[in-house]
Order: sequence, then C-alpha cells, then structure tokens
Amino acid sequence: MVTVSLVGIGASFGAILRYEMTKYIKKRVPSYFPFGTLIINVLACLILGMFATLTLETGNLYALGGVGFCGGLSTFSTLSFETIILIQERRYWIAVEYVLGSLIVGITAISFGAFIFNI
Repeated sequence: MVTVSLVGIGASFGAILRYEMTKYIKKRVPSYFPFGTLIINVLACLILGMFATLTLETGNLYALGGVGFCGGLSTFSTLSFETIILIQERRYWIAVEYVLGSLIVGITAISFGAFIFNI
C-alpha cells in the first residue's frame, strides 16, 4: 500500500508541473506544432533515465520519482490526441514529425539521462 501511495504522490506533482509547463510554453511558443507536449515528454524521459539509474534497486524511490512523478509529467494520451488533431487538420507531415521526433528524441533523452549517472 505504501508503494501505491508513493506513485500517487509523485504522479500528482508531475501532473501539476506538466499543466503549468504546458500553459507557460503555449503562451511563449504559439505554433501548430505541439512543442509543449514534446518538450515536457522529453524532459520526463531525461529525468526518468537519471532517476532509474539511481533508484531502480530501491523500489520505493523509483515508485515515487520514476513511475509516479515521471509518469504524471509525461503524457502519451496528449501526444496521441494532438497527433489526431494534426491529421484531422491535414497536417500529415507535422504529425509524422511529431510522432517520430517524440520517439527518437525521447529514447535519446532517456539514454542520455541514464548515461549521466553511469559514468
């Protein structure tokens, strides 16, 4: 039960930070391209890579930071929804760039995050 509570606490902080960051980015970077979600998801990948390297062996810390916080901060559902919107607007190339860019940069960020603490 403690682990479930830690995931919930971490997720609530991650989701609040995502909401505030999204508002901030949308105000400063008006665009058809969903930069806010991309930036936030890449940041969550970087943090997860670092956090997992440091805490994977200690289940409660990983539950709080890795699963909870990073899970609440990142959002696959918003990425999917924004991709559908781009497709409906017939912005096919932007949709492809968004999905592939999210995957490639996200995987790179999580790898870099893990690399930082494996030196």
